Amino acid sequence: MAADRKENPAALPKARHALLRAIREFFSGRAFVEVETPHLSNCPPPDPHIEPLKVFLGDCGPYYLHTSPEQGMKKMLACGLERIFQICKVFRVEEFEEQHSVEFTMLEWYRPGTYVEAMEETQELIRFVGEGFGWKARQYVNGPWETLVLRDLFLETTGIDPFPLNGDALRLRMEERGFLGLAGDDTWEDLFFKLLVQEVDAAIGKRKKGPSFVKDWPASLTAMARRKDPHTVERFELYMKGLEIANGYTELLDAEEQRARLLVDVGKRRSLGKTVLPLDEDFLDALPRIRGPVAGVSMGVDRLLMVLLDKERIGDVLSDRLRVRT
Repeated sequence: MAADRKENPAALPKARHALLRAIREFFSGRAFVEVETPHLSNCPPPDPHIEPLKVFLGDCGPYYLHTSPEQGMKKMLACGLERIFQICKVFRVEEFEEQHSVEFTMLEWYRPGTYVEAMEETQELIRFVGEGFGWKARQYVNGPWETLVLRDLFLETTGIDPFPLNGDALRLRMEERGFLGLAGDDTWEDLFFKLLVQEVDAAIGKRKKGPSFVKDWPASLTAMARRKDPHTVERFELYMKGLEIANGYTELLDAEEQRARLLVDVGKRRSLGKTVLPLDEDFLDALPRIRGPVAGVSMGVDRLLMVLLDKERIGDVLSDRLRVRT
């Protein structure tokens, strides 16, 4: 992309502008309301796998830059809005790598329905915005889409179904299969992600014909999604050219269950030696006032731009001033 900038430094800003304009046009045509929520919070979601960026304002704090606008947007749903979307910067403590940046652009939207309708709408959005990004991009997004069940992918690629197993049983199965890199203190989640990253993600990445929805994720990894069965929740991820582009689910609206699941995440953070984060009581109070079912989707705008422009590194679609390094 550096060479592209020397040849035409305006190309990237124009491409980003075209994408953002198309996103807004898509949602405006469907009677969505564009909203804004605060970037600063003292009660971020206690997800043990996502670390918020801490901020001090003089003697006040700590505050945290939001890792997603989810809690704030659900409070808006509780006020009576039904179809809302937001495009904003979000922040997460992670290394700047080929596909990751501390600061990135997120699209998030909520609509009546379940993750089934959300997958349909996600596909329609991608095809709509892809019209402005050349023949290759249009051919890819208008080509065949597939919907895969995560459990089936694990069985196909590893021969292991981790969903009904506890940590000890999963470790034993992985050892029997000759998986390397296992640590003595690995939790079930650690083992699951090692299988996912080393085997399943690679298998998804080899599917080059078109985008793939991967649905029905473990309940223990998604605190805010509605349960489908004892082991899974109604959640999907969208992969395009091997990249995770979007994450969506049917929202959990039961405040009591939501509190219990968030407290489990708080316990996981404590056991990992991470900062224990307070629960957002306003968010929990808002859930019973939301008319359901409701589905929400978050999408990485920078990663989507990577796919549409056929780029391999997130740095290729970020201007130099946005490249935040840890």
